[in-house]
Amino acid sequence: MADFVFVTSNDLKVLAAQQACDQYGITFDRKDLDISELQSDSGEEIARGKAEQAYAELGVPVAITDDSWIIPGLNGFPGPYMKHVNKWLSVDDYLNLTRNLEDRRIILRSIIVYQDEHGQQVFSTDIAGLLMKEPRGKSDIKHFMITSFDGGVNSAAETLAPGYSPLKDLRTSWDDLCEWLQASQVAA
Repeated sequence: MADFVFVTSNDLKVLAAQQACDQYGITFDRKDLDISELQSDSGEEIARGKAEQAYAELGVPVAITDDSWIIPGLNGFPGPYMKHVNKWLSVDDYLNLTRNLEDRRIILRSIIVYQDEHGQQVFSTDIAGLLMKEPRGKSDIKHFMITSFDGGVNSAAETLAPGYSPLKDLRTSWDDLCEWLQASQVAA
């Protein structure tokens, strides 16, 4: 029996979860549900609301993720709105927005909300990256072509490969969730 149900339609998020959970012996099933997303400037609020809905519908432990992409040089834009912004902006639009920034950091705030009959647990990790000045690699996720998690050596798009997430070698919220689940299982 799986430890929880990961509710998502995003294959890349499933890959990142699988890579982390496999290291801890944690298992999950995947389910795609039609959940309404609260519109908020807080990724945690969004994830909490989705977790409540998913748990109410499924009645089993669930995990929900919400990622915010924070560009400090743009006052935190686009934040939790990245999914929508990525549909609207081209790679050239991203480059035009960030071309003259002195602060080239981008922060991926990865939030996981786990919910079961006892309530919610929130795990949040900020993963630092850099904005590149030229697109490199190919990806349907446009900002991956100008985002680097290895100090600017490779874009996230260049590290994409079948079965490999650009976050594979980084500590994420999945590590925190898995460690918490392991500790909970030992205590039970």
